Amino acid sequence: MNSNVITILSTKGGVGKSTLARFLSIVAAENEKKVCIIDTCQNSSIATGFLQHRDSFEKNAFDWLTGEAKPSEVIQRFEESNIYYIPSDERIDDFGEWVSKKIPRVKQLQYFNEKIEPLQSLFDFIIIDSHPSENSDIVNYSIAASDYCLIPSEVDLDSKLAVLRCVEIIREYQNAGYNLDYGIIFNKVELNKAKAKNQKRSIQDELCSSGIPEEKFIGDIRYSSTVSACKNEGILLHNVENKYAKNIMNDFRKVGLELFRKLGGDA
Repeated sequence: MNSNVITILSTKGGVGKSTLARFLSIVAAENEKKVCIIDTCQNSSIATGFLQHRDSFEKNAFDWLTGEAKPSEVIQRFEESNIYYIPSDERIDDFGEWVSKKIPRVKQLQYFNEKIEPLQSLFDFIIIDSHPSENSDIVNYSIAASDYCLIPSEVDLDSKLAVLRCVEIIREYQNAGYNLDYGIIFNKVELNKAKAKNQKRSIQDELCSSGIPEEKFIGDIRYSSTVSACKNEGILLHNVENKYAKNIMNDFRKVGLELFRKLGGDA
């Protein structure tokens, strides 16, 4: 088994990267696939999203990436599921500096990929929750290690510009010979409001006119305060029995299954 490596990518914060990473893993697990999420953000939203405090882990992603911990020491399992994750903390922001000092320049861009390779025989999917900045070295290491970049976008001008920049970065890697594909998901869309749906369609048309093929848009996730309410209350959304939670989970399922289809296998 050789897993697909997916980076959740955006140069803009607040678009729902960590939420998307978690719920894609839930969809994959529902379909009997084994997933590992690697958190490369200092706030460790992956751990908190699975109701764990980031400071509760003795070792985490930084220790693993710098050779101070084995994978078995940092990989955490979510309940009794097929979902695993490697948490992070604020030290991850120092990883780029560590690489620049410890790894020869010619090997730096491939270093993260070399760390991930031993995990690929263990999981069907490896999902990297990336830092919201194009200037972070670990973002570039993540892209270089990936087969696919998934770009979440809200329905606004700043998010549209972030999508364009992400696609530009991905094309730079493609032009350099990397076998890398991408897709775009609109997140927090008010699907029950005609004005919001029209605005989303207008932004999508503008992105297409900028050279992004229509087939790169793989689905929409509706907006609901239920998502943030569940997190604030320490409840996992997919266990909530109300129509809003079910609608959102169904959106994630549609998007997830379409993504898995594009990656060449049914989840």
